[in-house]
Amino acid sequence: MEDIQLQKGFSKIIVVDNIPIVTSEKFDKLSKVLGNFFKKWSAGAQVTIPQDENGSTKGFMFVEFPTKEETEKGILKANNYPLDAKHIFKVNTYDEMKRILETSEEYKAPELQPYEPRENFQEWLLDDREMDQYVMRYGDQTEVVWNDVRPGEKPESVVKRQGWSDLYVNWSPKGSYLLTIYSGGVALWGGQKWSKVNRFVHTGVKLVDFSPCERYLITASPQYQTNDNPEDPQCIIVWDIRSGRKLRGFRGGSNTQWPVFKWSFDGNYIARVGEDVVSVYNVPAMDLLDKKSIKAIGVKEVSWSPTELLLTYFSPGDETQKPTIVVTEIPSKKERRSKTLFDATECKLNWHPNGTYLCLKIDRQKKKTTTQGFEVFRIKERDMPIELLDVKDTAHAFAWEPNGNRFAVIHGKSARSYDISFYVVEKTIKLLKTLEKRNANHLSWSPQGHYIVLAGLNMSGSLEFFNVDDMETMGTADHFNNSSIEWDPTGRYVTSVLSHWRHPIENGYNIYSFKGTLLKSVLEDKFYQLLWRPRPPTPLSDAEVQEIKKNLDSYGDKYK
Repeated sequence: MEDIQLQKGFSKIIVVDNIPIVTSEKFDKLSKVLGNFFKKWSAGAQVTIPQDENGSTKGFMFVEFPTKEETEKGILKANNYPLDAKHIFKVNTYDEMKRILETSEEYKAPELQPYEPRENFQEWLLDDREMDQYVMRYGDQTEVVWNDVRPGEKPESVVKRQGWSDLYVNWSPKGSYLLTIYSGGVALWGGQKWSKVNRFVHTGVKLVDFSPCERYLITASPQYQTNDNPEDPQCIIVWDIRSGRKLRGFRGGSNTQWPVFKWSFDGNYIARVGEDVVSVYNVPAMDLLDKKSIKAIGVKEVSWSPTELLLTYFSPGDETQKPTIVVTEIPSKKERRSKTLFDATECKLNWHPNGTYLCLKIDRQKKKTTTQGFEVFRIKERDMPIELLDVKDTAHAFAWEPNGNRFAVIHGKSARSYDISFYVVEKTIKLLKTLEKRNANHLSWSPQGHYIVLAGLNMSGSLEFFNVDDMETMGTADHFNNSSIEWDPTGRYVTSVLSHWRHPIENGYNIYSFKGTLLKSVLEDKFYQLLWRPRPPTPLSDAEVQEIKKNLDSYGDKYK
């Protein structure tokens, strides 16, 4: 006969303070309300409310959960929860309360522990050669290398591991972590030794998305899209990166466009499109903001400002409501700007990287004719004035210049000879130049602005390196069937990749200077992926950056 395993401690019990103090006449009603509150996410939760000799409650209660995971969720959901204006829950575990009560009043100095410095996850930025890193996936190998473009020199390997990832890899937004995917979930790696930072178990995971602040991670497993558990959803999971704790699971829903959830710039909120609603959740509490979603009939797209808590969504409307674009403050949900978009059937939201402008690419349907146009909101100005731009041809791509007020549009009818127009937003939208009959379908600005690559992805492979300041072509190149174009974080180099995922032969990558000079060409069998390691944002203000640029020549003389 097997030994009976007794539970040690009370790790599945929590103590909830600041519940209403009521008499015995109202006890049953209060007990039902509180019981229903906890059973929303734990059907097996058992609520115990102590009473005094007269039957009145004492202002606290105990809740016991069936599992440790449900206990953790109960703490997260209940702590600081406002039952009403006067009763905001405060939660502790039973074990923690017991430990506090048993603590001796006699002070005992703690033992000093030897200092162990935390791993520096940005140590690569200290490289005195001022090089950047990139990661490659080829065959069953994953390798991180320094970008050494000297003629005849092979890239200097930083770390190389076989079978490190079963699918693909991804950098976190600030470059602190490298994410790898395996059959049972994902793992994060970093530091000088490239040790495992954390592991997140999620069977069948295929898609991932970091929060901009690198504190949280979203993973998605398509195998649960149509067969998920409504009580404990597994399709989409939000994780805390440091602790590895699951914050909440979500069902997949009808919207399968990734990412399903959109992050606010500070990582404190996520938003998703539902059926006629936009739902905003607090992170890490993961509760619905104000306990209700924002109504938006037929809503198709939602997007955050990259620099402030402004949420934008497009509602196509129905017979009772015209198509509308709305800019809303979060968390107040105060409407900052809205506009009716007459006859609009589609609307793509394009935020400027600095949050200064929001450009709408609008498709309008009148009878049997479809037309396109652009509307640019001046976000930082009073009442958010709008500039209009009509285009005669079909627009195929749009891209803002980082750190500037220019944008580029690919438009035309023939896929082999599109036109590319450059505009500037001043008092009005002004056309700067149109390049005619270009074999390009993709726009890729340098992260510093000024320069752009006009690329023909998954087609001719033509690359045109264009100086937008001088409106002249600096260089051209061809990388037939190349599937991606990516700038390094400094804007000095550009890579083009022909991935085995797109084409079975002649896989590899090229590295060019910003002017289009070919610096390195590598052929590698079953080459899948190349990603530059991102750099964290500069701590300098815009004014300080401009001052450095102004005095760049004097700094050059000083540090020769």
